[in-house]
Amino acid sequence: MTRALRTATTALPLPAPLQLGAMTVTRREFAAVRIEQDGETGVAYGLTREAPMAEIVERLIAPHVLAGDLDPEALWERAFRGSAIVGRVGLVRRALGLVDVALWDLHARLLGVPVWSLLGSGDAPRPTMLVAAYPTPGRTVESLVEEVVRQAQDGWPQVKISRSPDRALMRALLAELERELPADCGLVVDVGFGWRDADEALDEIADWGSPRLAWLEDPLLPEDVAGCARIRRETGLTVAVGDEVTDPAVLQALAEGGGIDVARLDVVALGGITPSRAFLAWGAERGLPVSCHIGPEISAHLPGVQVETFARGPQPNPYDPSPVLVTGGPTFSAGYATPPSGPGLGFGFAPGTFDFGRSS
Repeated sequence: MTRALRTATTALPLPAPLQLGAMTVTRREFAAVRIEQDGETGVAYGLTREAPMAEIVERLIAPHVLAGDLDPEALWERAFRGSAIVGRVGLVRRALGLVDVALWDLHARLLGVPVWSLLGSGDAPRPTMLVAAYPTPGRTVESLVEEVVRQAQDGWPQVKISRSPDRALMRALLAELERELPADCGLVVDVGFGWRDADEALDEIADWGSPRLAWLEDPLLPEDVAGCARIRRETGLTVAVGDEVTDPAVLQALAEGGGIDVARLDVVALGGITPSRAFLAWGAERGLPVSCHIGPEISAHLPGVQVETFARGPQPNPYDPSPVLVTGGPTFSAGYATPPSGPGLGFGFAPGTFDFGRSS
């Protein structure tokens, strides 16, 4: 048995900069992992957030997973322990997540079954949230409403927009969307950790009027449990937090401290499918709803979660062009994602998107 791991990185420019909280995003960079064994290949990919993810995979994770039985959970534990002196959370955990996802894909492909069957989650369609629009500079309320409503009419149960720091724009946008969105379509506002504390959040939310939201997403840094709990309590809004979280203990603290109604699960960031399974079991015992952050090629295989996607079409999405990188994966219809029936995760990379010239 020979197991080989290769990495690749690619970047796709955005047509206009995005403001995500305090961050300005001008491109989307992705790292990918490919693991080969016995004629089969497992793959994974995710956002780098401009961090050197491929190098971290090669230096800190790959040495621990190239030998031994192909048992994803055992290999995860070995890599976690082997990188613990500098890892456990943060970028190393994200690198471990990429490798873990690729190992699950490889394992299922060698068995000839889809990953969802190994996870016991079945192939029923999953409810899906569409990331519909970002209020980029120069956009009018009218153009944003048209974009969001047009997509919502395709049957999505929830659509998401990002928060603009322009309070007047947000008030007008939320009021117009409340009038124009289909009655059965919920609206999510993603703040992207954009407020420094609960005082700042409450002051700005008061200027929005009284919007009916499915939830308010990532209002504060996820470690601010008390602040998130205060926002929930004083606004009456449903709160969801968890994008980019790498430590399951942070999500658990939010749930136990009254900081969230919904956990947002970032599978790669949390360390992959292996720790995500454990967190989902923990959440299920407590009746905690879980919504996944991007990566529908992975999350569509998980049990009991909401999937998230950007609009998919022949042209690159202006907010996240990642759909052009992949072939296969889940199918989307009337607001639901159906996982593929083929072996593994059921997706691959489009020709010319990743150059796997780096190997470990």
